[in-house]
Amino acid sequence: MIIKNLKLLNYRNYKKLTIDFNNKINVFYGRNGVGKTNIVEAIYYLSLTKSFRTNNELELIKINEKESLIQGRFNFNSLIDKEIEIYLSKEGKKISINNERINKISDLASLINIIYFIPKDVLLLKDSPKNRRKFLDISISRINKEYLLNFSLYSKVLKDRNNLLKEEVINKDLLDIYTSKLIEYSEKIYKVRKEYIDELNKVISKVYFNISKKEDSLKIIYIPLIDKNSGNKNYYEELYQKYKNNEENDIKSKRTTIGIHLEDFYITLNNKNVGSYGSQGENRLSVLSLKLSQYYLVKEEKNKPIIILDDVLSELDEIHKNNLLNYLNNEFNQVFITSTTPINYFNFKNYLIKDQECYKEVN
Repeated sequence: MIIKNLKLLNYRNYKKLTIDFNNKINVFYGRNGVGKTNIVEAIYYLSLTKSFRTNNELELIKINEKESLIQGRFNFNSLIDKEIEIYLSKEGKKISINNERINKISDLASLINIIYFIPKDVLLLKDSPKNRRKFLDISISRINKEYLLNFSLYSKVLKDRNNLLKEEVINKDLLDIYTSKLIEYSEKIYKVRKEYIDELNKVISKVYFNISKKEDSLKIIYIPLIDKNSGNKNYYEELYQKYKNNEENDIKSKRTTIGIHLEDFYITLNNKNVGSYGSQGENRLSVLSLKLSQYYLVKEEKNKPIIILDDVLSELDEIHKNNLLNYLNNEFNQVFITSTTPINYFNFKNYLIKDQECYKEVN
């Protein structure tokens, strides 16, 4: 999968911008604050209709304008392109694929897969467990529609259970029904999460080696509420008992205080918890390896993710920088990098961003 071109209208600092992309490595360079990240943010927005920088979508609309348009043409190793268009205004957003309106964002998320690394990701392993769960759930949902469905159903039941717990008089029978439904979806979610992390663990050390050139062991440690194989007959009983033992606490707290929605993971480097004891550099390379490892879990070549690396090179020394660039060139399909300087490396294509314009340089 590649994106062939991007068109922006009243997006962030751009009044109007059209860019045709290289099929391999694309580098946007220029001074800080000129809008390099805005371009890769727009590409990512076409995959989930969400920004990796803000939850307020009105910030994406150029100041003093009422609407914005983001349009991208994608190709999936076929003769037929798919044009994704998202229209934004204060009234909401409209999404279309080849001029046909779609209402389910999941249809878009399963079609366009993008992996990104931005500067604040270096804090992922030190940050709140909520952000690690968000990373995991989005990553799995992109390649597993059933997981997205079960997670959505779980979230709905969780909301209903929490609403019930806020009532003055709680119907214990109804609470038990909600608990049973939570466990039903939990087992399915747990199984997929565990399988996904097991698959990541098969490749993450190799990815780390390609960037660091060190024979270190990197491992993702999943911390589930119930550490059982999902096929285990006791999964339901064990989790049900946990909920029953915690029921009075839930009633007192007026919310569901345990569950798969509160699970977590961490990463070890040579058996050392990176988030707790790793250096800034080890955290950076570990998270970068984690994110790039997702690429290998997409089996079909036509669905291989697009890679976005925003300002990833500025904090790397020359050795790690060259290792990463060589790895990107040899191993991945389409990649987008933002930088303050051009990267004259192999067949990389450099685009100078200046004065709200994009200038493609001939290498």
